[in-house]
This record gives sequence, structure tokens and C-alpha cells, in this order.
Amino acid sequence: MDVGRLQLPWLSSFLAVVDEGSMTAAAAALHLSQPRVSAHVAALENVVGAPLFERGARGVTLTPLGERFLPRARRVFEELRAAADDLDAARDRIAGKLRIGSYPGASAVLIAPLLAQYRERHPGVEVELFDGDAKRLDRAVARGKVDFAVRPTGPPRAAGLPATPLCQEKIVALAPDDGRPGPYGDLGFLTGATVIVSGDPQGGWADYRDRLTEVGAAPAQVMVASMPTAVAAFVRAGLGIGILGAFASRAVNAAGTVTLDLPAPLWRRDVRVIRPEGDLPPPARAFIRLLRRHGPDLTDGLAVW
Repeated sequence: MDVGRLQLPWLSSFLAVVDEGSMTAAAAALHLSQPRVSAHVAALENVVGAPLFERGARGVTLTPLGERFLPRARRVFEELRAAADDLDAARDRIAGKLRIGSYPGASAVLIAPLLAQYRERHPGVEVELFDGDAKRLDRAVARGKVDFAVRPTGPPRAAGLPATPLCQEKIVALAPDDGRPGPYGDLGFLTGATVIVSGDPQGGWADYRDRLTEVGAAPAQVMVASMPTAVAAFVRAGLGIGILGAFASRAVNAAGTVTLDLPAPLWRRDVRVIRPEGDLPPPARAFIRLLRRHGPDLTDGLAVW
């Protein structure tokens, strides 16, 4: 095999197909078209000289040669990623202020770990974090109080603010862990039940209501709590079934509850970076690079990138 012919995007697509289970899912995770991912894999197989995947009606599986190639491909890719991080840190000797807006679940699972890395790389940058719901984040960006904000889509809309896709966060259910098997095969069991959601008590819960309506579930009552910790506490007390973002479910003290995956694609929500018009300041650009590079690992199992 002529190693000099290998291209990094080919390895990236190969690893994404392995991790996501299909060309289509890999394309969505990489924000590429499905034909582009297929072309990357075909080019890699051409250089290797043999198929790396078995194609089937239900997706793809690795061939024996693909199984041998996988761990080495991962090591190469991770070494290149680490080298890129080191070069970024050496190049970006930046100073100033970084002002980030985020919602509670993302702040706990995604932003906080990255801020620890960021401060090591850029000790000359002063960091501020603004935590709030979608409406407050929109207002903070529009008024210039933050450089950018990470926020889930849904009402209220970020009117007039540029937005770029970041990932798709899973939406999960929390049920009491009382040792009794629940009828959790579909969401029909929520009809007639009490549902507890996180959100703005004044703004309502339209984001989840629309999804429940689409699957034909009609809760008897909906309780709206302002914080995910309250949702977990209410569920733990046996007051109902919680529905909240997967980031928040990972962050809260969920002892006494069980997390239930809900079927895709309906129970996923887009997370976007919203920002003012114009160029971002260097501290913000550096953080967003870090966010896109390490976010998938930090939210493994919670989101699709």
C-alpha cells in the first residue's frame, strides 16, 4: 500500500462509518453529503487494495481486513488530532476576553470541561460564562453581552441572529427507578400520565408538546420546572415521567431514576451556535475550534455531531 496516497478526510469518513453504522449516518455526523462519504471510503479501499466494509441492506460491517485496519487508523487519526491541538496552542497566543452564552445542560457537560482545557492553552484570556434559557441567550447575543451562545433550536426563535449547526442533542425520558418494569416500548404509556419537562414556566413547553402530539401521546398533566435538577427530583418522588435533553440528564443527580432513550429522529433537537453579525474576536474563534474538535468525545452517546 502506498501510504503517501492516503488522505485525512478518507480516514475521517472511514472512522465515522464505523462509529455511526452507515454511510448516511456518517455523512450526517460529519456534515457532508452521503455520496462524498462513499467516495472517501471507496478511495481509501482503492489505496488499500481490498474492501474494508461489507455492504448490506441494513448498513455496513467491517471486513476482516477492515477490523485489522481500524485500530491503526484510530491511532493515526488521534495522533494527528493531538498534533493539531499542540500547534493551535503554540500558534494562538491570544489575550482579551471570552464571553460565552450557554444553556444549563450544555454548560455542565460540554462547556465546563472545554473551559478547563481552554484556560490551560490560553492563560491570557479572561473568561465569562452566561447561563440561561433560549430567550435570555438570544437577548444576550443581540445586546452584545456575549460573543456567541450555544443554544437548542425551538421556540423562541433566534430572530435575525446568524446560526450555525453544532450537533443534535438527544431528548430522553426519566422514569422512577422503582424496580418495576415499565411499558416503555413506545410513548403511548404517557397518555393520561403526568409529564414533567424543563423549560420556561411562563413560555410553556411547545418544543416537547409538538413531539408528543406527533406520536399521539396525550398526557393528563404537564408540569414545567425551570431547572433540570427539579425535573429529576419530581421524577424521583414519583410525581411523573420527565422529558429533558440528554445533556441535562447526564448532569443532574439522577439517583433513583432510570433514563429511557426515545426514538430518533423525532426525539433529537438541533443545537446551534448563534452570534452577532460580523467577525468573532480571536478568543471566541479559538474556543469554537476547540468545541467542534472535542465536543463529540465529551458528548458520546448524548448527541450526534
